[in-house]
Amino acid sequence: MLTGNGISLSNKQDVFVPDDLLLKDLFDEASEESVFIWYPPTSSPFTSRTKMNAIFSSLGVRTISEAIVNDQFSLSQCTDFRKLDAKDTVIKTGLLKIVLGFLADPSLDICTEKRQQIVKCLSDSTVLETDEPITMNYSLLLSSGKNLAVKASRIIRWERENSKLFIQKIDRSSGQKANIEFATYFSKVISEGLLFERADQIAALTELIKLGCLLDFDDAAVGFLLKSKNLRLFAEDEELLSSAFSSLKI
Repeated sequence: MLTGNGISLSNKQDVFVPDDLLLKDLFDEASEESVFIWYPPTSSPFTSRTKMNAIFSSLGVRTISEAIVNDQFSLSQCTDFRKLDAKDTVIKTGLLKIVLGFLADPSLDICTEKRQQIVKCLSDSTVLETDEPITMNYSLLLSSGKNLAVKASRIIRWERENSKLFIQKIDRSSGQKANIEFATYFSKVISEGLLFERADQIAALTELIKLGCLLDFDDAAVGFLLKSKNLRLFAEDEELLSSAFSSLKI
């Protein structure tokens, strides 16, 4: 690695390709020395970042996202929660339409019964709001045995097995940054919870839910969004949606 004092040699287990810039910022702030690979100046004629990534990958250097060895949500033991009306918060018809439309894509070959099971675990969830931060703990184990740990606010936590969705209260009217942060973390948590058996599809569903969230899951907007992605709800999905929404927990 090139530093201001010359070249510094590092174990390949102690440097990482920064494929996630949010994680990169966290670990840059937590570590006195960079744990990321060196790139030549942008004006350098030698090679591009894409080629550098390929070179480091061929040497066995991991990406930061795959090197995370521990990621756990944390909440204060004294945290107070308020039970919210799911229909008026985040589990709206527009959200369920996006999920059902995505799962009904013929290319995924997910049968009606399986779609119902996936959606039901979301529609049956109780929404709990707190004023306390909901944080995620990340850590990297270095070759020296040192554990480099950081914390970051993640706003949302979904305990799928317990049917509980925890939301940190935020002022979404404070600006667009707050809106995109909520939409980003919400869509990621929901997609990962729904598609834990289909990890290759998580990114695609995340982007759909994120856009729907920014549109406040407006029914007409969601309808156009699905059509623009060549997605639709079938009759059995419409029936499930009607049943699920009428039975959402309050």
